[in-house]
Amino acid sequence: MFSFDNYLFALLVVLVPVFVYYSFLYKKGSPQKNAITFGLLCCLSIFLSMTYPLELSGGQIYDLRTIPWLLAYLYGGINMGLVATAFIFLYRFIIGLDIGFIITLFAYSLSSITVYFFLQKYKMVELTEKLKISFLLTLLNTILVLIGLGYSYQHFDQTIVFDFVTYFLVSHLLTILIVIYIIETLQEKEQNKSKLLQAERVKIIGEMAASVAHEVRNPLTVVKGFIYIFKTEKNLTTSQISSLELMDTELQRAETIIHNYLSLAKSKTSDMEKIDVIELVQSVVCVMNSYALLKGITIVNNLEGSYYIKANRCEVNQVFLNIIKNGIESIDGKGHLILRASKKGNSVTISITDNGKGMTEEEVKRLGSPFYTTKDYGTGLGTMVCYKIVDNLQGEIKVKSSVNVGTTFSIFLPLVR
Repeated sequence: MFSFDNYLFALLVVLVPVFVYYSFLYKKGSPQKNAITFGLLCCLSIFLSMTYPLELSGGQIYDLRTIPWLLAYLYGGINMGLVATAFIFLYRFIIGLDIGFIITLFAYSLSSITVYFFLQKYKMVELTEKLKISFLLTLLNTILVLIGLGYSYQHFDQTIVFDFVTYFLVSHLLTILIVIYIIETLQEKEQNKSKLLQAERVKIIGEMAASVAHEVRNPLTVVKGFIYIFKTEKNLTTSQISSLELMDTELQRAETIIHNYLSLAKSKTSDMEKIDVIELVQSVVCVMNSYALLKGITIVNNLEGSYYIKANRCEVNQVFLNIIKNGIESIDGKGHLILRASKKGNSVTISITDNGKGMTEEEVKRLGSPFYTTKDYGTGLGTMVCYKIVDNLQGEIKVKSSVNVGTTFSIFLPLVR
């Protein structure tokens, strides 16, 4: 008979490395190091699963190595998935070069090829879809293993065979659903913690800004007035005119920074209205076209349809203006900026892709942090304000980037019901 205690032990063998990773090691290093750490923990789980297998009546044994193997692919990446696959082959070879090794080689080779085609999609979808994908991939692997074992069923009673197949399938499929749900929950918890810390930082900066910005604006207004008076004076030299224009430009930049500080100080979005976000972005593109052409950059506008959101028009305009401008400035020489829109569920996604210098994973993680910028000049407040505005609208900004390849900003905004 099947022992529930044995299954609990096998489940713990899979879960303990996951809990260790997300409790002590998650986000402690770079994304690449995190992937390697997680992959190695999956290999440890595979070793323990194969060393202490589940046992049924009639001398039948099996293990849950498929679960950590699949996790190594889904959360460690293709390289760690291949490492986990090689580890299974090696350990099974050490156990014995028999028909079991051939079945393992057959099942996990075909499964690895299948998993490869689902990796990118898995990273993009929500929890429900992730559960479906992991369920189907596990089902495929277990069926391949059962097909390989099919020849030996003739040595057992049909009842024993039925019990084995049932327990084999149910234990694998149930375990993968439990583990994926726990991993996604732990990841969401860590992400919420990061968002909370970020919100606290923004709140502190906003409160400081609110107490200082108005006082700073007064002397700036006076200086700006005198500059205007001086510029109307006659007999000014070319050098003096140039200096006054530079002063005026820097004052405008200072006013922009103060405006961004005051935007951070606002706790809620006001003056909400129903707007067509595609129409709004189209108007931003028209404004930015001349700036892009000046730098030899082409804006490819693939925006179509109408998607309505409830937001402050000026704030949403500021978001897309900042992101498109940053995309243009990230490109050295000639290049292009591509805009697309798509609907998914109750939200619209506006993606802005450039073929600029790109960013490392560490730089992407720090985007939106106080005073962080990838530019040689700037304060980082523009991007920070964009994140805050979108967050206030219950939306989300996701960034994908590769160095010397380009960057894609995806802005998710909830549609009006």
